[in-house]
Amino acid sequence: MMFMKETLDTAKKTFNEYDKNKDGTLSVAELKPLLEKIANLLNLPKATDEDIQRGMEKLDYNKNKVLEFDEFFQFFKRVYQDISDRI
Repeated sequence: MMFMKETLDTAKKTFNEYDKNKDGTLSVAELKPLLEKIANLLNLPKATDEDIQRGMEKLDYNKNKVLEFDEFFQFFKRVYQDISDRI
């Protein structure tokens, strides 16, 4: 249970940090620097703009072209676990 609270708190902090215009969503432009940071942490190749657009389309469940927190959190949990497993 503690892992979930820690993950949720970290996800909220991360989401708010990258939500530059503070509208409660992440656009492709706001998501890009975060994905680049994640790729760097996981020693993955840098994503192209097309990769980022395709990723956004997969994560954007309601297809409104931005990520709300709940959509972001589903992605964040997987990445957070992957990073935790590697360090």
